[in-house]
Amino acid sequence: MIERCWTRFLFEAIRRMEAQTTYPPVAAASPQGPPQPPSLEHLVIQAELGQDEMVRTGIAALHPADTAELLNVLEEPEVKFKVFGFLAAPQAAEVLSLVSAHTQDDLVERLSDDGLGDLIEYLDSDDATDLLASLSARRAKAVLDEVPQDLSDEVTQLLRYPEDTAGGIMQVEYMAVSQGTRIDQATEMIRSRSDEIPDIHSVFIVNNTNRLVGVLPLRKFILARPADLVETVMDQQVISVRADLDQEQVAQMFKKYDLISLPVVDSEGCLLGRITVDDVVDVMEEEATEDIYKLAGLDEEEEVLDSPWQSIRLRLPWLALNLITTTLSALVIAFFEGTIQQIAIAAAFMTIVAAQGGNAGVQTLTVIVRGIALGEVPLTQTKRVLVKELTIALGNGLALGAAAGVVAYLWKGDATLGIVLALALLANLIIAAFVGSVVPLTLRRVGVDPAVASNVFVTACTDIFGFLSFLGILTLFLQFI
Repeated sequence: MIERCWTRFLFEAIRRMEAQTTYPPVAAASPQGPPQPPSLEHLVIQAELGQDEMVRTGIAALHPADTAELLNVLEEPEVKFKVFGFLAAPQAAEVLSLVSAHTQDDLVERLSDDGLGDLIEYLDSDDATDLLASLSARRAKAVLDEVPQDLSDEVTQLLRYPEDTAGGIMQVEYMAVSQGTRIDQATEMIRSRSDEIPDIHSVFIVNNTNRLVGVLPLRKFILARPADLVETVMDQQVISVRADLDQEQVAQMFKKYDLISLPVVDSEGCLLGRITVDDVVDVMEEEATEDIYKLAGLDEEEEVLDSPWQSIRLRLPWLALNLITTTLSALVIAFFEGTIQQIAIAAAFMTIVAAQGGNAGVQTLTVIVRGIALGEVPLTQTKRVLVKELTIALGNGLALGAAAGVVAYLWKGDATLGIVLALALLANLIIAAFVGSVVPLTLRRVGVDPAVASNVFVTACTDIFGFLSFLGILTLFLQFI
């Protein structure tokens, strides 16, 4: 409330100064080049102050991605929708596909069904499908009733594929010609569909049953003679994917083969659509975000501007599980209450052991989970991976244990305490490496996503065994020395 009041006060102060000074819609031309578009900061202030004509002129000079960023920054949904209304339909459609999910919801909620249908006609089929998939089934059907039947059929077909598969991210706008077509004929076909397919990277070659038989990259197409048949110059080694392939594997194929576009086929090898590199960039960001959320104990993506109750629903289960694991750690500490009473400094040193083990475990876990995600850890190499991580833990444990032991001895003048701390650190780092490797590998073997719960279990194990190793070894030393 205080921040909102201060913002309004600032805007009112600026409004009073507008009689003398206003922000220009476009910066003045400089001798070095053409006029530059206005800054987003100026446009935000102008939009909040209601300077509609200046905003309308300003966003006309912006790239759609910058306009999307402007809409994301604006706070009030009504202001967002007003600024969005200044855009022509083709630009508005592109901006709608680029804004954040939160802003898109604000805009879509205020658009009528026919208005949203008009915008969808300007979108690529994959972007249109993503947008409609975010709507309720009733709203999606109402919007589809407002678009041409052929587009409605295309989008309806794409909506049948799971969103995290190749079919779910492909688009049906592609250029395909029969294998008996001449280059000059194919050129005319491309020209006739240039408005429908804005970016052509390759021409797909099909037989009379629409089965994909070759790919002709645009570079080879341009260099071919007009009278050549496309089948004589096409690449017969076709890299394609099935529509049911997971999108993460699709991204790996783009990286492996350095692709710009990739054809999608059905189980019979018939051409269905294509995936372009811009879609794969979105997939890589989505998969990385998903893994980060899972490692943090969230099983689905949480938006910053979600309602508090939505965030509580997502976070509470994992926090409850963490409460159980920390209770187990507390029970271990309580078991050695007598030892802590004898040597109070043990309460401080045991946290060092647990913290170091937790950090080492997360390091190992991150490397293993990333390796699994990228396909770098085949099942045949699990033993090699485990031996490597244990060797690293042994080296780090010896170095850190020796250093910590010397510091403890110099600090407290107690050689026993230094030896116990060194041994406990060594033991817990080895345990951390073992658990950090075995947990994700085991989860993968049983068919569970290693990123989902690995972090919780690894941290719990390193805490429990960290306290147990230090307090257990210290208790043994006190009894026998």
